[in-house]
Amino acid sequence: MTILPASTARRFFALLSALCLYGACAAANVDYFTDNGYGNPLSTMQHPAAEHFNGVTYVAYSGPHEDPYVAAYVHATGQWLGPVQAGVNPMGKSPDQIDPGELDNHGRPALVVDRQGYIHLVFGGHGGDPGLGQNKFGTPGKGRFIHVVSAKPGDISAWKTLDNVSPFGTYSQWVKLANGDLYLFYRHGSHRSDWVYQKSTDHGRTFAPQVSVLKHKVSADKLTVHDTWYAWFENGRDDTISASYVYHPCANPGHNAHRNNTYYMRMDCRDGSWTNVQGERLALPVTKEAADRLTLIQATGKEKSNHGTCHVDAEGRPHIFFRFPHGEVRYFRWDGKAWLPPTKVADARGGGHDGDFLIDSPLRVRMLLDKNEAGVGSVGWWNTADGGRTWTRGPDLITLPDTGFETTALVRNAHPDARMLVAGKNANQEHLYHRMYLIGDRGPLSRPAAEASQLGDRLELIKALPKGSPKRDAKRKKRAGLANDEP
Repeated sequence: MTILPASTARRFFALLSALCLYGACAAANVDYFTDNGYGNPLSTMQHPAAEHFNGVTYVAYSGPHEDPYVAAYVHATGQWLGPVQAGVNPMGKSPDQIDPGELDNHGRPALVVDRQGYIHLVFGGHGGDPGLGQNKFGTPGKGRFIHVVSAKPGDISAWKTLDNVSPFGTYSQWVKLANGDLYLFYRHGSHRSDWVYQKSTDHGRTFAPQVSVLKHKVSADKLTVHDTWYAWFENGRDDTISASYVYHPCANPGHNAHRNNTYYMRMDCRDGSWTNVQGERLALPVTKEAADRLTLIQATGKEKSNHGTCHVDAEGRPHIFFRFPHGEVRYFRWDGKAWLPPTKVADARGGGHDGDFLIDSPLRVRMLLDKNEAGVGSVGWWNTADGGRTWTRGPDLITLPDTGFETTALVRNAHPDARMLVAGKNANQEHLYHRMYLIGDRGPLSRPAAEASQLGDRLELIKALPKGSPKRDAKRKKRAGLANDEP
């Protein structure tokens, strides 16, 4: 038997201990940062849900009782902070629900960091409760639109409410200009309501009154149909804002889930004017008749369409995707003279459902989409190098069996390690809590399991709740087309 010198033995066992310690730490890491995402904790509609600012990525989602929660990832140290509760969603229910039909979803938070480093959330609204007063831009709904801000710059530990936006909002969407001006776009009420914005020039401390952009009204073609919209707003080139949207012929009275057509317009923030892609001036608020005449990309007829996301390239030309039946994603591009025929972003094995995209050049685009194929969920890249004529499947950033993913829009000003916030939904579980992931070019950002576990004995308490038919209402809503972000 060989006897090691004492000094060599000490070094050997020190190295062995270090390796064991590293292995234990590595084994204790998980690829999600928390397990308390609740219900439908995020979507692309409320956006952005995350922003990278001064080396930290801040993320927001719906947690227990659909309340807003915020976490932060410090890129230099690999440290996670939070999540912490940032407010109370007035539409949340207690105790924990196990029936998906009880969820509302519309109160999900949207997040933005102002130029001073304060973090802002808007959440909690599905058009505003009728008891809040008169809604001059639409019909009331439920909840209350709430704006909160961090008590200190870059600090997620404490929050305060700023009563400076309309209480009647839903589908909150932040746009931040290079000069720091903040625009908050939202639908001003439940489904039969205008889309409006409020502007702040003082870092979100005050907002100007609402400006109506898209008008709701009784249809000129049929008195039992109401003209309404689903819209998506985002930064354009320089001081412009792009808007892509679809038409919703809402049944009146009642409600239906049909949406069709695709549209685009843009705002010049220097004077507040709106034009179509050809530069023709639009009168506000835009009606169905004006939209069809001046901003229509494609009339889809009876085929349903749904919002996607919209960005512009270095030449200021818009690129958009819209969603169509069976999980199909179609890409649209303006080449300076015309809208090119849309192309399908997928292959024969199944298409993407939702996500967002990056424009590397007018002809090179990378789209990050979720996908479910043979019971395996993934979020990965689709790439084009020829302006969208052909698409090829790129690498996945996350892949899990028995899991479906919900995606947000891309992280604003994203770090390559943190491109998108996603929720993983296990189809076999009997509760409504989901793991939350922050994924980037190297996959999900890991965290020690003990820190990522937020539920404690909550799941045990849920098991004691009376068992009804937890999926009945969800199936009914899905059959009716009212799942997730409806009505």
